[in-house]
Amino acid sequence: MRIRAISLLLLILTCSVSAKEVITHTTSRDDGSPISYYLVQHSYDADTLLLILQGSDCNSVLKIDSILTNYKNVWPEADILLVEKYGIDKGLTYSTDPARKDCPAQYLEKDTPAQRVADIKVVLDTVRKEGQYKTFILLGGSEGAVIANLVTADVDYIDATISFNGGSRWFIDDVSHSIAAKHKKTEAARKESDGFKGFAEHVRSSKPFSLEVSGHGYHWWHQMLSLDQLDTLKKVKSPLLIIQGGRDTSVSPQKTDEMMQRLKDLGKRNIEYRRYEALDHGLKNSDGKSLRKEVVGDMNMWLRSKLGNTANKSSDTY
Repeated sequence: MRIRAISLLLLILTCSVSAKEVITHTTSRDDGSPISYYLVQHSYDADTLLLILQGSDCNSVLKIDSILTNYKNVWPEADILLVEKYGIDKGLTYSTDPARKDCPAQYLEKDTPAQRVADIKVVLDTVRKEGQYKTFILLGGSEGAVIANLVTADVDYIDATISFNGGSRWFIDDVSHSIAAKHKKTEAARKESDGFKGFAEHVRSSKPFSLEVSGHGYHWWHQMLSLDQLDTLKKVKSPLLIIQGGRDTSVSPQKTDEMMQRLKDLGKRNIEYRRYEALDHGLKNSDGKSLRKEVVGDMNMWLRSKLGNTANKSSDTY
C-alpha cells in the first residue's frame, strides 16, 4: 500500500508540473475573434523559442501528442510555442477523421494558409515584445511545413526553419500523386485525377461559394491550389532545411525533387534538402516502424550546425 501511495503521489506531482509548463494565452485578430496560443516552458530563462506548426487537420494543436513527445526534441532546451487555427481551442476533442462532423463552422469558413500566417505573425509580435527570446526556430510538417515556409519568407527575424513533407511547387501535383498512389488500376486513378483537376479548375476560376471537401472550405482550397511554393522559397533568406520522405503517398517526392533542383540551380545556398528514401509521410518505414526519433535527431544536429552559440546548447542533453 505504501509503494502504491508513493507511486500515486509521484504521478500527481508529475501531472501538476506538466500542467504548469503549458501556459494558455489569448490575443485578438482585427475582426475581434480570439487567437489561442500556448507557451510550454522549458525553463524560466530560456532564450530560444521553437514554434511547432501542425498539419491540415481540424484538431487542437495541444492534443497532437507527437509535438510534446517527439518534435520538442528538435531543440530540447527551447520553450515551445503553439498556435491554434481559426475557430479552434483546446476544448475541441481529438479526432483522426479528416471530415469530422463537429469541426467548428468558423474553422471551415476562415481557415486558410494566409490566415494561419497572419495569426502566427500576431502571436510572434506579441511574444517578441516581451523581450525574453533572442533566437526563433520554426518547425512544421505537411501543411505546417507550407506555413513555416510562408512565415519565414515574410518576416526577417526567424533564425532557422525546418519543414518536412510539405510537398512540391503545386498542390495539384501532390493531390494527383496521392490519387495515383491509392489506386492499383491506372484507369481508376486517371478517372479520379481528371475529376479532381476539374474540381480544382472550378475552384480557382469561381467566386466564393459554399464548399466543404475533406474538412476544408472554399477559401482553403482556393489558396492551396493557387500557392506557388517555389516562389515562396525563393524569398527565404535564413537557413532552411527541407525534408522529404521517398515513400510519401500524400505529396509527390518526385515533384519535390524537381522544385529543389530548381532552387539549387538558382543558387539558393541557404536552403538544404534531405530526402529520406525509406520513409513515408508520417516518417515510418515500409515495416510501419516510426523513425521520427532518428529524423528529429538529424534535425537537431542540423540546427546546431547553423545556430552555433546563438541558441541554447543541447549537445549534452539530447
